[in-house]
Amino acid sequence: MVPVRAALLLVSSVLVAAAACNRGRELASSDPEQRVAAVRAAAGQGASGTAVLLVAQQDPDPLVRRATAEAFASREGSPSVEALSGLLGDPDPEVVGLAARGLAARPTLPQARDALVAAYGRATPAGRAAIADALQSVGTSLREAVELEARALWERNVAALAGHGPARAGAAEELGASARTEAVERLSSLVDPAHDPDRELVAAAARGLGEAGDWSARRHLEDLLEQGDMELAEAAADALGRLGDPGAADALATAAVQGAGRVPGAAVEALVALPQAPEVGASLCEVALRALDPAVAARAARAAREREAECPVKLLVPRLARPGAAAALAAMAELHPPDGDVVPRVIALLDPGKDPDADLRVAALQALGRSRSPQAAAAVRDRTQALAARVTAARTRWVPGQLGSSPLAGIDAVGESRVSAVVARAPGPGVGAEAGEPALPPYFPPPAGDLVELGAALAAAGRAHAGGTEALLAALAADPDAGVRAGAVEGLGALGGDRALALLGAALSDPADPVRAAAAAALPRFGPRGATLLAKALAAPGLAPDSCVPLARALGEAGSAEAVPALAQRLSGPCGGAAAQALARIGAPASAGPLTAALDQPEGPGMVEVIEALAQLGSGAGAAALTRALTSDRPQVRAAAARALAAMRYEPAGDRLEALRSDYYGRVRRAAVEALAKLPSAAAGERP
Repeated sequence: MVPVRAALLLVSSVLVAAAACNRGRELASSDPEQRVAAVRAAAGQGASGTAVLLVAQQDPDPLVRRATAEAFASREGSPSVEALSGLLGDPDPEVVGLAARGLAARPTLPQARDALVAAYGRATPAGRAAIADALQSVGTSLREAVELEARALWERNVAALAGHGPARAGAAEELGASARTEAVERLSSLVDPAHDPDRELVAAAARGLGEAGDWSARRHLEDLLEQGDMELAEAAADALGRLGDPGAADALATAAVQGAGRVPGAAVEALVALPQAPEVGASLCEVALRALDPAVAARAARAAREREAECPVKLLVPRLARPGAAAALAAMAELHPPDGDVVPRVIALLDPGKDPDADLRVAALQALGRSRSPQAAAAVRDRTQALAARVTAARTRWVPGQLGSSPLAGIDAVGESRVSAVVARAPGPGVGAEAGEPALPPYFPPPAGDLVELGAALAAAGRAHAGGTEALLAALAADPDAGVRAGAVEGLGALGGDRALALLGAALSDPADPVRAAAAAALPRFGPRGATLLAKALAAPGLAPDSCVPLARALGEAGSAEAVPALAQRLSGPCGGAAAQALARIGAPASAGPLTAALDQPEGPGMVEVIEALAQLGSGAGAAALTRALTSDRPQVRAAAARALAAMRYEPAGDRLEALRSDYYGRVRRAAVEALAKLPSAAAGERP
């Protein structure tokens, strides 16, 4: 009897070994389906099955790893718990989800809970959401995982800052983002260039202080702004804007007026970013009235007007006769276009015989184009026609005879009944001439300044509704120069009418970005008809991002609900952010579905804008998906989701918002606290 039993055991062992060997061969197959079959067969086996599964969890195909996770989830014992813990770091979100649910099915095992808590901070976005669900099912607060992640990030950044090399700069910014008091103390000691010669580190420390949101850092940043180093001053200005302390307005205004290089632009953008406050409005007015850079003056003036700040525009008039007149005109155009006695003074600046500065004439044209004075409109018309004739003459002077018609042929306003074709290049003297024939004279294209001024004049003529210029605008919408075409398109958009609408629609296919952008910006004024053209252009296949963004923004300005399908198709592409903002501006209920669906792609572009758009719709749509976004690996997404849920007053998100009170990033903690305060339970006194 014993020999028989021993023989049976031997046969059984041989069969098991043979089966294991066979599964090993299947696991080495190039066919994923065969490897999946081997994994499933090994799930019900003992030690030999475990060996197969441990190999399979490293398989390159996610289908095999998913089958492995399912197999380990169905088995008991510590090897399965260890294997599932390892699979929590898998790049495939479905594998992580299966592993998390497998561990959640073992709520009495401390190592299962600990593995979930430890894996949260290093998981993918979808994996983090699955781990959060698993922690909730085993009765463990997500706050534990958030706190562990925050400690790990702090320790890593502190260590990197104490080290050497370029990693120190990144660590400085990340420490500032934590908004901890200790971080502010560490960074404040680094923003003195005399203390640390590493300028990149000093700039990073400044940006970190701006992100920290601690107003005690303002004086350190203002000192850096005044150092005279343009790179560091630019970083300090950006940091002061993010810091959000209105008390920095005076220092930023001084930098915007007196700074060099990119500093004035950075300073005025920082001023614009500051919250509403009387001193901020006053500083914007100061920059608008005193800045020498037309772009800076215009930006400050526009922001001051939007804040309804009282700027003494009369102080700009004396500057028209001084250096900086172009900046004064730019501010005047934004604050109060020329009228009354000011109009003749601005018109005088259009005379090239008195001032050769083409930039000044462009600024004067832009200011006059916004004026409602008939005298201004007539002056713009005359200058536009003179420039068009000058450019045409420069292009056609060298051509012997007539080779065709230019876009200006037959236009009486220009004073020409027929002009020659526009030729981009021509051979120089003697090139290509037969013996005995006179050589063609060289071609001298119009000066670049004339082309720029003509483009500005065309735009101004349209805005001023200068009589007799519609035909000229229509003709020059086909000019060889992109700047001229863009100006003509802008002017046509301001004029309006069926002819302009047709030309703007054609300009959406122009090869030059400025022309397409001008057409897109003008079409919203045409209402539903303009929106139809914009939506058709946005839906075109192969659309480049540079074209997509202005089209999406223009559709948002048009405000037509018919544009929702075209915008929804772009939510997952490179202009997803602009498409989401446009949907929010339109405000159609039909936008909620596409925006919610876009949240299923957590790593896609424009996720913050998608979340903000859902919040602006105000319907509560997508609240469950927004709750999942609270576990995103991107702090800006977590903060945006918290703000959106606060606007929706969505109570089921309360537990996850509570967890984010321990988040590493200060902006997330602040958003979570503010959201919790707006939940119904807080209003009822049920939540501390």
